Amino acid sequence: MSEELEQKFLDLSHKYPTGLSQKMIETGLGCPMEEVAKVINTLLKQGRLRVVQNPDDTTIYKEVSAEDQMKFRGLTAEDFLIYQLIESEANTGAWTKDLKDKTGFQQVQITKILKILENRKLIKAVKSIQAGRKKVFMLYNMEPSREVTGGSLYGSDQAYDHQYIHIMKMHIKTFVENKGAVDISDIMTYLKKLAEEGASSNLTVEDITLLVQTIIYDGDIEEMRDTRTMMGVRRSGTGVLYKPTKTVIPVNNLCNMPCGNCPVFDLCKDDGIVSPKKCIYFNEFLNQLNEDDDPNGF
Repeated sequence: MSEELEQKFLDLSHKYPTGLSQKMIETGLGCPMEEVAKVINTLLKQGRLRVVQNPDDTTIYKEVSAEDQMKFRGLTAEDFLIYQLIESEANTGAWTKDLKDKTGFQQVQITKILKILENRKLIKAVKSIQAGRKKVFMLYNMEPSREVTGGSLYGSDQAYDHQYIHIMKMHIKTFVENKGAVDISDIMTYLKKLAEEGASSNLTVEDITLLVQTIIYDGDIEEMRDTRTMMGVRRSGTGVLYKPTKTVIPVNNLCNMPCGNCPVFDLCKDDGIVSPKKCIYFNEFLNQLNEDDDPNGF
């Protein structure tokens, strides 16, 4: 009877690959969970089934594929718990500190488990732009979110690619000046054409919008309402055009200081990873002042 029930359970798992809740098991098999418990425990011990804890504290059971059975084989309950917590964070990743707080494990144990999961290619470490060189952990085949990588405006080391940003801003500024008035879709089409001609550009709409905003702040272009019509119907789009600015923006000396344009200003604290005491930009700024021939030039 147990073998027959086990096969029925596996058949039901095939039907619902995203997982089985207790109610789905009882309804699908026509028997209470007490009778299925032995089958579940056997499959768990064999590594053919795993338990997943949902955010609402409900539990579901997922069948493990043949390929994953090899990867999961030999892992302890503690290993599975860390894997499950990382899985629950999806493409934003899990911080080591959060794993430690949620499990109560010692740091040494957390580090050991993470290394085991990494070696089996179940998880990977990804640098996050949110905290310097610190890493988050996510499933091996998961694509990191923009929140983690920063998108195309960041280089492979998760640091602002200043040279690339400068070049793209110059392309956009020149395009707006030549055309007189353009919208975001016009700019995207232009940059796509540049990419086809050999210029590197894999920017998203969000990236381009951010660059356009910085050019506006630089005082080189400005927004205007899109009143263009075609056949009496307003053009599709954001309803905003960008044109060369005629407004002279007064110089704001705060923007010339490190803190005025610091990309990690919100992370700067006296006792933080980023702090005034450790700030390389501030030191460079002071050194530049010291090297100035005219002390009143500032």
